[in-house]
Amino acid sequence: MSAADLLREPTYRRLWVSGFLLNAARWMDMVTLGWLALQLTGSPFMVGLAAFARSLPMMLVGPFGGIIADRVPRGRVLVLTQTIGLVTALALATLFASGAGTYGALVGLEMVFGALWAFDFPARRTALYTILGAGRVAQAVSLETVSMQCAKILGPLAAGVCLARLGAGGCFGVIAFVYLAGLVVVTGIRGRLGGPGRAQSRPILTSLAIGLRVAWRSATVRATLLATIAINVLFFPYQHMLPVFARDVLLVGPVVLGALFAADGFGALAGALVIASHRGDFSHRALFAGAIVTGPLLLVGLSASPWLALCLALLVLMGVAESAFAAMQSTLVLLGSPEHSRGGVMGILSACIGTGPFGTLFIGFLTASVGVSLAFTVNALLSLAVLFPLAILLARRAG
Repeated sequence: MSAADLLREPTYRRLWVSGFLLNAARWMDMVTLGWLALQLTGSPFMVGLAAFARSLPMMLVGPFGGIIADRVPRGRVLVLTQTIGLVTALALATLFASGAGTYGALVGLEMVFGALWAFDFPARRTALYTILGAGRVAQAVSLETVSMQCAKILGPLAAGVCLARLGAGGCFGVIAFVYLAGLVVVTGIRGRLGGPGRAQSRPILTSLAIGLRVAWRSATVRATLLATIAINVLFFPYQHMLPVFARDVLLVGPVVLGALFAADGFGALAGALVIASHRGDFSHRALFAGAIVTGPLLLVGLSASPWLALCLALLVLMGVAESAFAAMQSTLVLLGSPEHSRGGVMGILSACIGTGPFGTLFIGFLTASVGVSLAFTVNALLSLAVLFPLAILLARRAG
């Protein structure tokens, strides 16, 4: 079955569209958060601290979000997260439109967005398995990655234009509208997404322990989770420093900042489309292994470039690597986990993704101390030192 055939299935198509809208709002918010934190404080470290606060709930709540995905109808979880996202975006729009928006209020409400993602991610990914089954899950996750990367192109561009033309209040108003659209789409399919599973009768801590045990027993899942931690702590935090890179190295404003994020998204979209067009005739492990090494190598190049055109080209290539990483990450975990604990293991994956706050604090401190370019280089080299052995392990298993 081709990727186009998957989109002909009404339930999956609506889930896909709702995911696109959620991710568009998420990327608009990420750009807005970084730019506002920099404008309000002038400090790269405070930008990192804001990103830390936004991402922290995913690490703390992530495992429990996965357990909820095994216990509560997943459609109900998605409706609730998008409703709270709508309310939170409206609150931010009101604060900044009235001139009452402060750094503290921004960070506090952004933590709500972070918690919503921790619940939405495992529910949405396990719903894919429920709708399509094991044979089509790799294509489904790749198509989800396509929607994420379309959102990563359009969301930052929209945020840059909105910040320049409408201000922070108007930008958050647009984010609220996107959440509303996603809520309308997902409401129509909330009864078709599966759950609760058999794990619902177990105590929560027992379910968490089972998920951890299942994840650790599989060498592939274990290596995937360890690589996820490393890449989120040491590689992806560069995205939160792009506002600083744009201001201090490239000497540009919010519109070009949006273009930098969009270039990364364009590359990721191209990569996701290539993966989705294949029908499983490639090694998931080998592709994942190659991606986790290629991304940091390209970041070294970005850190040394003062030219906008070259930066855009490098970000496109980085996006391709990030797309392969994101698609294969969920695929390897889903295929390596039994049905009764799949949501729990996906929750552990979301917690691993949520370790990124430690990286944002580190890169924020490093940027404030030595500058953004050198901070990018240090993070890239550290991530290569950790990820290269994991890549070799996964590549050998693929062979």
